[in-house]
Amino acid sequence: DLIGESSGINAEYGGFIKVDKDYVLSFAEKSKVGGVKQFHMMSSQGANANSYFLYTQVKGEVDDKIMNMGFERSVVYRPAVLLVKRNETRYGELAAQWLLGWADRGRSMSIQIKDVADSMVGAIFDETSGVLDNRSIIAKAAAFRAKDSEGS
Repeated sequence: DLIGESSGINAEYGGFIKVDKDYVLSFAEKSKVGGVKQFHMMSSQGANANSYFLYTQVKGEVDDKIMNMGFERSVVYRPAVLLVKRNETRYGELAAQWLLGWADRGRSMSIQIKDVADSMVGAIFDETSGVLDNRSIIAKAAAFRAKDSEGS
């Protein structure tokens, strides 16, 4: 269940907005006031404040606000479907992961969770700023791993 959820579909939407928008923006604002210089945040492929779909619309609104908060560096990661093993079973997500893991060899619709993590670690230590789409995340992860293996 979502934090703040009570009952019914409107409560689910309200819970989603509370968690994915209100809490994120509150945390970002408190971070800015506290002197945080850079802010990194994972969003979603397709995020767009003008979307007709609630999920991508809310993600886009949050992305836009984060990018305009005045951090020295803001990075928004917009990965596609995450290929990750979860403890809980989400059958629709499991089917999508299986299908995309098999069919999406070019990784335009899916991404390994390790690529997202490696790109985030790499971006913390370089001058990356802005919005990174799925292909940019994969490229940054590869560059980070190459640089990391040179230093080992």
